[in-house]
Amino acid sequence: MFAQLFINSMKVVSIAGILFSAANWQSAFADEHQAACEQYVQDKISWDYDGRNHWDPANIKTLCQGTTSPKEPGECFSKVMAGKVNWGSDDKWEWQNAVSLCAGTNNSDERVKCFQDRIGAGTKWNEAILQCQTSGKIILK
Repeated sequence: MFAQLFINSMKVVSIAGILFSAANWQSAFADEHQAACEQYVQDKISWDYDGRNHWDPANIKTLCQGTTSPKEPGECFSKVMAGKVNWGSDDKWEWQNAVSLCAGTNNSDERVKCFQDRIGAGTKWNEAILQCQTSGKIILK
């Protein structure tokens, strides 16, 4: 009986170790994607209409966090800020709203299309952004 209890305990410890290792691996992989995204954006993509391209670390982290396709958040942001996406009254965006729309995306075309479809259906721009985000956890301060 003791031997069986010991074996079962070892199985639990082994499974816990595997799960812990997998969680750490996923976290490291996510950090790599975020870092690659930040490198793609920082000093290359302007965050405003005055051409400033050096991002505040908190803002670039918000844009890149959660992506598994490092170029996509920056691509999305560039499309939105380039005047190719009308938000209902204009095609000039406040950078914070563009970050919010594009944050963490893995497919910039899909995210922009989602937003345009929602606007076309009469949804208010701020609601459309929320509906098109991949996660309700993305919040700008």
